Amino acid sequence: MSNQPPNCATCGKPRPDKFCPHCGEKRVEPADHALKHVLGHLFEAFTHADGKIFLTLRTLLLRPGRLTADYVRGRRRPYIPALQVFLIANLIFFLLHPLIGGSNTLTTDLDTHLHYLWHSAVAQAMVAPRLVARGVSLDAYAAVFNPAAVARAKTLVILVVPMFALAAMALYWRRQRHCTVHLVFALHVCAFWLLFVCASLTLTNLALGLLRDVHVFPSADAVTRAGMAFSLVVMTVYLFNAVRAAFEREAVWMSWAKAAVLAVALELALQVYRLALFFITFWST
Repeated sequence: MSNQPPNCATCGKPRPDKFCPHCGEKRVEPADHALKHVLGHLFEAFTHADGKIFLTLRTLLLRPGRLTADYVRGRRRPYIPALQVFLIANLIFFLLHPLIGGSNTLTTDLDTHLHYLWHSAVAQAMVAPRLVARGVSLDAYAAVFNPAAVARAKTLVILVVPMFALAAMALYWRRQRHCTVHLVFALHVCAFWLLFVCASLTLTNLALGLLRDVHVFPSADAVTRAGMAFSLVVMTVYLFNAVRAAFEREAVWMSWAKAAVLAVALELALQVYRLALFFITFWST
């Protein structure tokens, strides 16, 4: 009988012990196929990932800039990657979208494109000939355009990230940070922004409901202006704390100024995203 140890099922090299010294693969034993063992591994994997998600989201919401700062320091294992943070926030937004209804922040409908955005004149000039050429009403075309816009918004919203990253890079170019750091910072900030949009839209809907109960009906323009002002204030405060945590400290007034510029840059990136959403949805419907 040969005393040669069995080969590893993964790398094919001799494995004298429970774990392969070459690739680390564990030797499969009969107990590993037991239902109790399998369920235990599933529970451990779920709670480990779940714990990372909650820690990451808690840090994102309560400690602005800390995720990026830890990324720069090399402390990354406690958190999920920046892109996954953004995708989770994006998923949360679009899962809540039917509940917070009427949101035109990301899923901008045709009526908003035509009447309430800076590119409305362009949108009207493009939509009017199409309605004539196809012989359809505006309502009929909107019934096609709006669902398509919602579907495309789920992926196109990522366009906000590189635009915001460029703004951060322009403000902090003297720090000589790698562009990856600015991209990670942008992913974290935009993830917070998506969650903030969910919360602010929920509060807006509640406030409008209360105002309607007392027979007060603010105009759409007033609601839009108030929402934009509130968003700029909240994002400026968040970004002030974020830049002071993620980048080297500087004069307080300088941090406030850069935070305000970044908040405006985020709003401008949103407007460019809406324009891209209109063009892509228009040409595909």
